[in-house]
Amino acid sequence: MATELSNQTIVLNLLRGAVPERADYLCKIWVDHGHDVEVASSATGTTMNSTNRRIKFDTKTIDLFWLMGFAVWRAIELYGPAVALAQRTGMSIDKILEDDEERPQLELDYKQRIAATKALLGAAATDGITWPSDIPKPTDDRDSLKDDQEKSAFDLVCLALAFALLHELRHVMFRKAGDAPEEGYEEEMACDTWARTTMTSTLAEYARDQGHKFAEVEQKRASGIALAAIVVHAMTSPMVRWGTDEYPPIADRLTAMIAGYSLPSNSNFWFFTACLLVALMRQERRPLDLSPASYKELVETLLGLVT
Repeated sequence: MATELSNQTIVLNLLRGAVPERADYLCKIWVDHGHDVEVASSATGTTMNSTNRRIKFDTKTIDLFWLMGFAVWRAIELYGPAVALAQRTGMSIDKILEDDEERPQLELDYKQRIAATKALLGAAATDGITWPSDIPKPTDDRDSLKDDQEKSAFDLVCLALAFALLHELRHVMFRKAGDAPEEGYEEEMACDTWARTTMTSTLAEYARDQGHKFAEVEQKRASGIALAAIVVHAMTSPMVRWGTDEYPPIADRLTAMIAGYSLPSNSNFWFFTACLLVALMRQERRPLDLSPASYKELVETLLGLVT
C-alpha cells in the first residue's frame, strides 16, 4: 500500500520540481526551519499566509492559480495577433482590436472565463462556481492532460504556485530569524525578490547540466513568475492596490516580479507577458493607444499603467 505524502512533503516536492537545481538548498532550509504546512478549510477570498511556525493555504486558492493559469493562457490566442501586429506596423493596439471582426465574440468568451475566476474569489468553495467546460479540472497528473497546450499551462501554473510558496517561505525565514524589515510593505517586496532570485539565479548552471539553452529555460521560469504576478493582482483587493503600511502598491510588486530580465526585447517571454498585461488592461476598460517598438517596451509601458 502506497504511503500518503504529508503536506510538507507535497509542497517541498513542488518546489524541488520547479527549481531542481536548488533542490538541496531548499531541503536544507526546509529542515532547518522546521515549519508546518497547514491546509485550511476553504473560505471566501483567498488563503495563503505564513508565520514563524507554518505556511497556510486552502485548496480553493490552489484552484485559483490553476483556473487563472488556464484562463489567461487564452490571452495569447486573443490578444497575441494584435500585440504582434502593433509591433510590426506601428498601428495602435486599440485600432487593431477595433478592426478585428472576430474579436468581440472571442473577447466575450475570454471574459466569461475570467468571470469564473472572480466568482471563485467570492465563493466559499470551488464547488460553489460553475467550472468552465473547456478548462480541465485541477490535477497533479500532467500526462492526463489532452495536448501540449494544456501541458504548457500546467507547467506555468506549477511555476507560479512555486513562486507564491517561496514568497511565504521567506516570510517564515524572516520571522524565525527575527530580522524582517521594519515595514510590512518592505518585507513583501523582499519576499518577492527572494522568490524570484531563488528561481532564476542559478539557471545557467542548470541549463548547462541539462543540455538546454539558457534563454529557453529563463523564458519558461520568467513566464511562470509573470503568471504569478497576474494571480497576485487578482488576489489583491482593489482597496489596497495603491499600497498600505503592510503592502506595497501592486504596480511595484508586478514590476519587481516581471521587469529586469536580460532576454531579447522581442523574446517569447516579453510577448507572453505583454498579452497577459493587455488582457488585464482590457478587463479594466483601459485605453491601449500604444504602438510599441518591441514587446519589452510594451510590457514596461503597461507596468506603468497597472492599478
